[in-house]
Amino acid sequence: MPNPANQGSDEQNSVLITANVPPLGEFGFYVHRRPDIYISGDLLRNGIWEPFETKVFCRLCKQGDFVVDIGANIGWYSFIASRLIGATGKVVAFEPDPTNLQILKKNVALTTNSEEVEIHNLALADRESSQELFLCPDNLGDHRLFDDGTDRDVVVVGVSTLDQFFSVGPRRPTLVKSDTQGSEARILRGARKLLAKAWRPVLILEFWPYGLTNSGDEPLQFFRQLLSLGYDMYEVSEGNPK
Repeated sequence: MPNPANQGSDEQNSVLITANVPPLGEFGFYVHRRPDIYISGDLLRNGIWEPFETKVFCRLCKQGDFVVDIGANIGWYSFIASRLIGATGKVVAFEPDPTNLQILKKNVALTTNSEEVEIHNLALADRESSQELFLCPDNLGDHRLFDDGTDRDVVVVGVSTLDQFFSVGPRRPTLVKSDTQGSEARILRGARKLLAKAWRPVLILEFWPYGLTNSGDEPLQFFRQLLSLGYDMYEVSEGNPK
């Protein structure tokens, strides 16, 4: 059934804070007004989300890059990317949840390079479809395309693929960030055509064995697939920031 938290006006859903990222300095950023134990909660408390991953992301995101943000949530990485890519760069953000999408749009509108950011109200996976998105009530970055058996509200969302968006066209993404609570292997399968054409962007992927398994994938097989594509693998962990 619909999630009551996804109802209400834009103003009721968000509050403006001052965030601070060392390469960018201070900037205004909207977060959820309702309690959120991680993303919006950390931003309210600390003015930054995932400080180590944010530092790595800033280092990887270059002038002129074409950045794809999958599971964009309220737009932390989309906003940062838009500030770093310059006028010749581009950001394409995907976010399926309606409330997160509202705040994502508000945050993109705050950046000086908002015209270079394209937003889609979609999840990504391995085929085009409509699927149920299972919503977490207190961790608004933990919405999932699989049912874990807990009592969650559900919304039906559109699902597309990387191939559908980027196989045709003069330009392909150079940096892909994906944090989708277990859909990463499915997203990679949805890029078969691109990968067959030797597309090898920088990838920043969540690796969550529980989520991958419940999405129908074998985590070690996913890891090996990335190795077979020629990727060097590095762990980015807030608990071990090196």
